[in-house]
Amino acid sequence: MIGKFSNGLFLLAVFFLPWQTQVILAEGSVSGELSAYAVLGVYVIEAMILFVFLLRMRSRYETEIRQTNKALYLFLAAAFFSLSLSRFSSVGWFHLIHVVSATMLFFVMTDERTRLKSVLIAFLFGLIVPISIGWVQVLTGGSPDSTLLGIAAKDAETLGVAVVETVAGRTLRAYGTFPHPNIFGGYLAVGVIALAWLTRFAKGKRELVGILLGAGLLGSILIITFSRSAWLGLLMGLIVLIVFMLKQKKIPPRHALPVMSFGFICVLATLFVFHSEVFARFNPNLRLEAISIEERTSQYQTFGSVFFSSPIFGVGPNAYTFTLADQDPGQPAWSYQPIHNTLLLILAELGVIGFFFFALFVGCISRMSLMSVRTPNGMFAVALGVSLTVIALFDHYLWSLWPGLALTAFVLAIIVRWSKVES
Repeated sequence: MIGKFSNGLFLLAVFFLPWQTQVILAEGSVSGELSAYAVLGVYVIEAMILFVFLLRMRSRYETEIRQTNKALYLFLAAAFFSLSLSRFSSVGWFHLIHVVSATMLFFVMTDERTRLKSVLIAFLFGLIVPISIGWVQVLTGGSPDSTLLGIAAKDAETLGVAVVETVAGRTLRAYGTFPHPNIFGGYLAVGVIALAWLTRFAKGKRELVGILLGAGLLGSILIITFSRSAWLGLLMGLIVLIVFMLKQKKIPPRHALPVMSFGFICVLATLFVFHSEVFARFNPNLRLEAISIEERTSQYQTFGSVFFSSPIFGVGPNAYTFTLADQDPGQPAWSYQPIHNTLLLILAELGVIGFFFFALFVGCISRMSLMSVRTPNGMFAVALGVSLTVIALFDHYLWSLWPGLALTAFVLAIIVRWSKVES
C-alpha cells in the first residue's frame, strides 16, 4: 500500500516539476536590488520529493548504481565543506537544500521500483501547462502572475524581460512556468528525446496520435523559446543518436517516420511565422544580441578573479554573484550574473576538490552509458548526455537554480536507467 502511494506521489511530483510554487522565507539583494540568487525559500515540489524519499525507506539499486551513488555522496560532502568556509553561508545553505532535494530526486529515479516509462509520460504531460502559457506569452506579448504556478507577470515592453528585437518590434520569448526561456528550452529538449524513446512502445492509433501531437507541440514551442543553447543541445543529441543508429544498423519502428515528419512540419510552420525572430538570434549586429555576446564574453574575463580568490575549496555554493559584487562594488545588479557555463560555475563555487568529485560522479554515469551504447537504450542515454553537456557549456541554470538542478538530476537518472536498469 505504501509502495503504491509513494509511486503515485512521485509521478505527481514529476508532473508538477515545471511549477515554481515555493515558500519564500526571505529575499536578499545584490548591489542594493533584489536578486533571484538571493531568494531564501523552499519549493513545494522539494517537499513532495522528500516525502517520497522517506516513504521508500531503503532504496533498491543495482551494484553499478551503488558505485555512482557513493561518488554522489562524496560530491555532496565536498559541497558542504565548501559551504563551511564560505563568506556567504545563508544563500549557500538554501542552495544546498536544493542540491540535496535534487539528489533525492536522483535516488528515487534510479530506484529499481520506479517505472521509468510512467515517469517520462508524467513528465511530458506536465509540460502541457507550460506549453499553453508559453504560446499565450508569445502571441499576446505577456502573461499575468500566478501564485499557484509560482510565476511573475511578463510583458514584452518591460525592461529586463527576455525578448527578441526585430524591425517589427519586441517579441516576448516563451517562459512557460519557468524563470527564464532558456530553462524552458532545456526541459523541452529533454522532452523531445524522451518522446522519441517512448515512440518505440506506442501501440494502437490512440497512442500514436498522442505521440504525434506531442511531437508537434514540443517542436513548435521549442522554437519560440528562442533558446540557442536548447536548440544546439537537442540538435547535437539527435545527431549523435542518428549516427549510432546508422553505425549499429538499428532500424527505428515504422511509426517513427510519421512522428518525425509531423514534428518537422510543425517546426517548419513555426519557423515560417517567426523566421525574423529566429534569424535575429543569430545576428550579432542587433542591439540585444550584441549585448548578450558582450556580457557572456566579459563573464569569462572576470571568472579568473572569482576562481583564484579560493581555487581549492571554492567561494561557496551560490556565492559566485556575491563574490563578483564584493570584488567590484557599485555596478548595476544585472551585471552580477553567474558565468554562463555550468562546469566553470561549479569549479568556481566548489573549487578544485568539489569539481573533482563532481567529475567523478559524472564520469561513473558516462562510463555506464558508453558501455551500453550498442543497445537501443544506451544510444538514447548517450544522446541525452550529449544534449545536457552542450546546454551546460552555454548556460548556468543547471547548477544555479532549482529547476535546473531538478532537470540535471532527472536527466542523469534517466541516463543511468537507460544504461543499466530495465525500464
